[in-house]
Amino acid sequence: MPGRYIRSQSKNKSRFYILLSIVFIIIIAKWGVPMFMNVVAGNVAVVKTKEKDIFPPQTPTISALPESTNSASFEVDGYTEKAVQVELLLNDQTDKVGTADATGAFSFNSNLKFGQNRIQLRATDASGNQSLSDVSLVNYDNKPINLIVSSPADGGEYFGKLNQIIDIKGSIDKPGGQVTINNSFVQVEHDGSFIHSFTLSGGENDLTIVASDKAGNQDQKTIKLTYTP
Repeated sequence: MPGRYIRSQSKNKSRFYILLSIVFIIIIAKWGVPMFMNVVAGNVAVVKTKEKDIFPPQTPTISALPESTNSASFEVDGYTEKAVQVELLLNDQTDKVGTADATGAFSFNSNLKFGQNRIQLRATDASGNQSLSDVSLVNYDNKPINLIVSSPADGGEYFGKLNQIIDIKGSIDKPGGQVTINNSFVQVEHDGSFIHSFTLSGGENDLTIVASDKAGNQDQKTIKLTYTP
């Protein structure tokens, strides 16, 4: 009797495993094979995990700007990472917004405020990462510079060797300005005054005296002198 029971149990297990195998084969045939074929054919979407961009764009590099200018209009151009947003910050406020081209180049035209101006560029990529350029300082000054020539007087005449060398005296009204006489630089004192020795040539002498400041504002005087040896 025990032997029959054991054989009966063994047969039941065999039938169960056979049935389980048949079910497994059916499942594979119905769902597994088509899924496999879809994967091979590329019809099943592959989920990719994209890492978040945490790196700032290339710091904007701008072309050289003048230290001082007498023109309110100015242009800023430079380079950064391609296709990023670029902001022109004028005196720490957003003044212009643009986009760098496929090479990373950008350009802005704007207007300065009278006096010292802070100019900076900010680049922002699609992930919100930002980078700032160094600050450039540009002074806008359109105030004229005034030149006064106190001596000699225009049309003056000089005679003899003792009078061949003369002193040209005058002043300017802007600190840091410079003076040239016939394109030669003249020393200007802190108070704006100057004295320059000049050697006359026989006959008519044309003197062109030019005063200018750092922004490029100018004033000019022309004097004619006659010298007879």
